[in-house]
Amino acid sequence: MVRRTTWIVLLVFGLLVLFAWLLPRLQSTNAEGTAPASPTATVARLYDLTASQVDEINIVNSSGDTIEFTRDPEAKSWVIKDLPAEQADSPKIESVSTQLLSLQAIDTLTQPPPLDSIGLVNPAYTITMVTTDGKQIATYVGSISAIGTGYYMRVNNGPVVIVDNVIMDDVLKLLKDPPVMATPTPEVTTTGTGTPIAPAAQPTSTP
Repeated sequence: MVRRTTWIVLLVFGLLVLFAWLLPRLQSTNAEGTAPASPTATVARLYDLTASQVDEINIVNSSGDTIEFTRDPEAKSWVIKDLPAEQADSPKIESVSTQLLSLQAIDTLTQPPPLDSIGLVNPAYTITMVTTDGKQIATYVGSISAIGTGYYMRVNNGPVVIVDNVIMDDVLKLLKDPPVMATPTPEVTTTGTGTPIAPAAQPTSTP
């Protein structure tokens, strides 16, 4: 007669064999059912706006130099404050404003250095935009980043970010080199001044 302990040993052994047979199949089923998630890149845009949603752009530097662009409500073209409308290079302003609004953060600093050390206590430039619904957005531009490929920036009271310096240089250049249409140089015409010529002496007839 087979002892009870023998039956118990055989039962445990059978369970182990069954478990060893089932385990690889369970792992395979789980692997098939759980597809690896594809990494999705998140784009950190600074503004949730398009150029058509902005009516005013003002750029001012720390020295107080300023330039202001406004969109003509009827023509929808850009003009420069204190200049005749026809002198503004509206397509160029539109192009640069589109670049500004498409800015993406190269890096978002969760623990930024002291703001005075990166030029954001007294910003080198402040860009203020007014949207079509009257909302004001202030962008503060600080120092060039440590590796020299971006600017430290902050939008309103948001996080400190680093943005591409190539695009920002195009935007900031509008202050030093305003987008004004080239004025054709008037053609100079010279008017000759003739020197009066004395009439030839008539021969004197001898009587």
